[in-house]
Amino acid sequence: MTMQSEIVTDTAAILRRLRDSRREAAVEGTGAAQIATMNFVVFVDDPTHRTWVLERAETVVEKHPARLIVLDSTDAASGVEVATSARTTDGATIINERVDVGVKPLGHATIISLVQELTVPDMPTVLWWSGARFLQSRTFSGLAKGAATVLVDSSGKARGEETIRELGLFLCRFTDVTLKDLAFMRLAPWQDMIAQFFDDPTLNEDLFSIDGLEIESGSDAEALYLAGWLGSRLSWEPVGRHAFRDTRGRTLPFTKIDKGDQRRVLSVVLSAGASRYRARLSDDDPNVVCLVVEGDKAKPQWCVPLQNIENTTMIERAILENARDTIFETSLFTVRDLLG
Repeated sequence: MTMQSEIVTDTAAILRRLRDSRREAAVEGTGAAQIATMNFVVFVDDPTHRTWVLERAETVVEKHPARLIVLDSTDAASGVEVATSARTTDGATIINERVDVGVKPLGHATIISLVQELTVPDMPTVLWWSGARFLQSRTFSGLAKGAATVLVDSSGKARGEETIRELGLFLCRFTDVTLKDLAFMRLAPWQDMIAQFFDDPTLNEDLFSIDGLEIESGSDAEALYLAGWLGSRLSWEPVGRHAFRDTRGRTLPFTKIDKGDQRRVLSVVLSAGASRYRARLSDDDPNVVCLVVEGDKAKPQWCVPLQNIENTTMIERAILENARDTIFETSLFTVRDLLG
């Protein structure tokens, strides 16, 4: 069931169409029509990234029915389109509702008002913001105030160090909102790789003797987050943009090398005295990481699968795990302090 209109501000007509669709589904189905347990608001302004975002949003709501509100700020959208679908599960009729709004010509106040009127009361709102700006956008700030969870990707287009600073400020200003960043979530396999080095009891003491860190990555965010995660886990203090100080007062240089594909870490090298711990993507298989220990505590190279998490799965996890991630937050604050 669909409805199209060029008048995007006629929220009464939109809500009426949604009510009618639920009523019709209840009559046709075997039980009372129900919609899901969340409002899912998706903002997109990059035409090259638009299809990628919308496909994943649709996949998520197919598994977890929601009122999906797409705020499309590209030239590909205009007016408003309302679409609903229904399915019967265990005697209940489940309704998926989707409202696509072309918001490019609208001011921030109008967009925020529209979302406030279109979201279902008494249900949590998840905001997936794929726009280029964060706190610099009044639309983002206004929408975030009404959200329980905000999902971003700091390794997307036009990202950089300023993005990390903005997200650090966001955590301080929006203390009641759970922030999730896909750039940090992508690092879970690399965090496991680093931990593998020190699973060997004979190497464990080197974890607290690290005196240098080098990361190659096609994304500033991934490299910075990985450094921030390691530093926060080992109680390192950022000193300047390219160094940490450990608990014994030693300065550890941090080298970030821009290399490789966007959203991809290529290698991590840890120095610890006369030993070097190196993990690097295989030249033969981008889904395999080869690890080697060189120097005094040398170990022959071994290779393991890189358990990459598919983006849709990460988005789903970010939505369902609505508790705040203290490890992510401390890593973010560590990076913010590193950047100054």
